[in-house]
Amino acid sequence: MTVTVPEELGAYIRERVAAGEFESVSAFITRAAENLRDFDPLDLLIASMIAETGEPDDQAQAWARDAMAKAQKALRARRGEQAA
Repeated sequence: MTVTVPEELGAYIRERVAAGEFESVSAFITRAAENLRDFDPLDLLIASMIAETGEPDDQAQAWARDAMAKAQKALRARRGEQAA
């Protein structure tokens, strides 16, 4: 497999390898791909929000549960309309 990246990104990767953080460019790319595969973009958003503001309190968690329940109910209703 051959991968082409912008020169600036290539320089960054080579620097990380030269610093001993990765055994090779391939090891860096493998780690990046594994992280992308294993970390959903929504998880990234949530993690960054928690890092900035801290864990949600009980009131925020209750609001989120209620919002999800309403969204799921609306989705089930829409699917029922489509099936009819």
